[in-house]
Order: sequence, then structure tokens, then C-alpha cells
Amino acid sequence: METTAAKTIRRFALPRLAAAALVMVTTASMSPAPARAETWPAKPVTLIVPYAAGGTVDKVARQIQEGLRKRLAQPVMIDNRAGAGGTIGTAQIARSAPDGYTIGMVFDGFATESHIYPKLPYASQKDLTGVSYMVRSPMVLVVPASSPYKTLQDYVAAAKKTDAVSYASVGAGSSNQLVAELFHEAAGTSGTHTPYKGGGPAINDLLGGHVDSMIASLPLVMPYVRAGKLRALAVTAGQRDARLPGVPAVAESYKGFEAYSWVAMIAPARTPPNVVAKLGAEVNATLRDPVIGKVLSDGGFDVIAGDGAQANKLIREESARWGRLIKSRHIVIE
Repeated sequence: METTAAKTIRRFALPRLAAAALVMVTTASMSPAPARAETWPAKPVTLIVPYAAGGTVDKVARQIQEGLRKRLAQPVMIDNRAGAGGTIGTAQIARSAPDGYTIGMVFDGFATESHIYPKLPYASQKDLTGVSYMVRSPMVLVVPASSPYKTLQDYVAAAKKTDAVSYASVGAGSSNQLVAELFHEAAGTSGTHTPYKGGGPAINDLLGGHVDSMIASLPLVMPYVRAGKLRALAVTAGQRDARLPGVPAVAESYKGFEAYSWVAMIAPARTPPNVVAKLGAEVNATLRDPVIGKVLSDGGFDVIAGDGAQANKLIREESARWGRLIKSRHIVIE
């Protein structure tokens, strides 16, 4: 039988508990969802570049940094996390909170990582998502100015003698190596691969005549071609490039040949879609700024400004394409 004291406790305590519960539920329902597009960004954004300062991706990042800061009304801090072909910095992006405050920029090698490195600490297409397909650039087959190879036909004729020509890359499994192997596959030739630790050492040895050739991005080699230190034999775009007048496209000799270096922005996979969309729109608006666009174009880049869906499509297609080549050409990291 309930005592008078118990009745008193029940009469006063239960309504108070119910009221407290109602307040908690109401408060929870009114709490903002994390990183909603209408409130994001409410603090500085960190942009991880998983490559060294001064490289191709870093140059694009620094071109958009100030414009993006103005559009977001928040500081955009670039954090260079170089190492292991970009996988160290990319792993940091994948591990970051999916709130839109830590994002990253990658280049074409991102699409081939899973084929080159079997023990990545992340799944490229599962743990990360595209924000923007930012820019791309054709690649260029170059030789030293003193090279006996004056034309693409000269180069192919020499390469038909098994391993008679050597080619440099910025590292084993890099796009330089893959596009060179794609070229040799198309031409029915072969070459000796000489990997370097970065573009600087590769270019230096190429200029010194220690290696015969290199297929590298237009932004990397254009200054040397214009200075007369390197000779451009062909571009890998589907057509000629006005920035290198008189240089033929590989496709003129090998129908359908086309390959590009590219840069994309990515974010952790669970970042809210509306935040990804808003970020992508602001990045692309920055890229379309006439002043920024001209600087990038003059530097050898073509502005694409594609959205996250286009970036994800690019990554899927590039991964499949180069994955087949890596397998057929038996490309491995020694």
C-alpha cells in the first residue's frame, strides 16, 4: 500500500521529470545539424595539399586561396602534407571529421593509388568524395634541346630498337610513367623507365642529357620549352595546344590517343551533400574568375570547374583506365 510520503513524491516529482524530458526533447530538436549548408562555414577551413609546396597541385591551391577566402568569408589555410606519393596527406583528409572544415586537393595519381599501393590506409573511392573537378592540363613529350630526336617520328624510330630510349618520371607509378607506357603501347615500342623523387630532379637530369625524354604536364615543362632548353615533340591532348604552337598532338599519329594531368578537390565521404555542393559551387566560381582563369591558363592549365559528381565520375573512369594499363604493362612499385 502506497504511503502518504510516496504519494507526495509521485505527485510532485513525476510532472517535473516529464517537464524536464520535454525540455530535453525540444532542445534536441532545435539543435542545429552539424555543418549545415546555411551555417557553414562558421570557422576557418583547412585545405590539405598532400604534396610539396611549389608543386602543380600547390600552385593551383594558392591561386584559388584568396578568392575562396573572400567567397567563404573565412580563412582558408593550406596545409602541405607531402610523402609516399601523396598518400600520407590523403589519409589525413580521409580521417578528418566530415564537416566541411578539412578538405583536400589531389591530382591524377589519386585515381591510381589503389592499383599501385596494395596497403593503403583508406579506400580512395569509398572514404573520400569529389567536390570539384578543378583543372586539367595536357602532357608533353619532351627531349633535351641537344637531343638528336627532332620529331615524334625520330623518337619512335629510336624506340623501336628495344629499350633504346630512356624516359624520366617523378616516381614509379606516377602519371608520367603511366602516360609514357600508354604511348609505348600505342606506338608498339618500349623504353627504359628512370624514376626520380620529384619533378625537379627529373627535369635537371633531362636538361643535363642524363635521360632521353619525359612525358610531363604542360605547366611543368612549358617554361623550359619556351626558353629553348627542352624540345617538345608532341602533346597528349586530343588536338594541338595553342600554348605550344607548331607542336603536333600524339593523336595525329596514333588515333584516339588522349591523356591529361588533372587536379580535383575532395572531402571526407560522409561530409553532408549540401555542404559539398556549396563548397564546390564556391570553388568553381573562384576558378571562373577571369583574372584567376587567365593566370591558370597562362600557366598551362585548362579550367574545368566541374561539380562533385563530375569529379567522382572522372576518378572512377581514370581508375579503371589506368588500372587496366598497370596490369597489362606489369607496372609495380619496386
